[in-house]
Amino acid sequence: MKIAELKDRIVFGAARVWYRNSMAEVAERTSHAQFEASVAAVRELNSSMRRITLAAPEFTGYDLAGPDEYFGLLVPGADGALHMPDGERYNVRAAVAEMPEEQQPGLRWYTLRELRRSRGEVDVDIVTHGDSGPGSAWAVRAVVGDTVGFRSGGALYTSFEPPCQLLVADETAVPALLAIVEERARRGLPGLGEGVAAHVEVPSTCVLDGVEVPAGITVHERGDAAPGTAVLAALAADPSTTAGLDYAWACGESGLATSLRRHLVAQGMDKKAITFSGYWKLGAARG
Repeated sequence: MKIAELKDRIVFGAARVWYRNSMAEVAERTSHAQFEASVAAVRELNSSMRRITLAAPEFTGYDLAGPDEYFGLLVPGADGALHMPDGERYNVRAAVAEMPEEQQPGLRWYTLRELRRSRGEVDVDIVTHGDSGPGSAWAVRAVVGDTVGFRSGGALYTSFEPPCQLLVADETAVPALLAIVEERARRGLPGLGEGVAAHVEVPSTCVLDGVEVPAGITVHERGDAAPGTAVLAALAADPSTTAGLDYAWACGESGLATSLRRHLVAQGMDKKAITFSGYWKLGAARG
């Protein structure tokens, strides 16, 4: 085993121990797939979200780790060309960092919104914010025929059985939340209003235009307030919304996810019954 690969596994091993002691079980892969894909379609869902369809032969045999599957999107770097990192490395971030600076691809993580094996395609819904990050900068200019890299990730939601659940997302985690709700329906499990409550917090409902959010999901507008402000206030104001929970999933901006987890733990909920993830952090880039 290469020294770099050994270091990767030590780092991820330590992280795995922390996750197992701090939150609900997640879905992990024992190995990773990495390959190039091409843009097959681009659709404007609204002024701040684009649905990009990626195509590759590898998708015909791709298996999801879970409904909120996430993957690494690798986009051309400073020299304008796509250079892929070492696909054998377990830690793709470290592999990218060790490449010559001008060849380092941009790396951002997104939810795989839909997989169509029969066509070898996947959809990804990307919240755009101009050029303030490689993912958004690429997404706002993406056209059919562009080439990107795909790096398999994992999934956070594995808790299908607990009967009373709370799902909370911001605009960046809406694709994941919708995928969870859809997968529960496919499995014939209780859905929205049947023990599963779902809340979405957004700066404005405009960011949900064209996304087809089910009527059973409660939407909160935060305006210019900090992420997590609106949904946490609403849940705290009505204790019945979090009473008797068996499981909670909170993903989106880091402050939203962590503040909700603190609130639930303070109410006596077992931290190992909570899944939380900061998809991004206000004022900071996340690679």
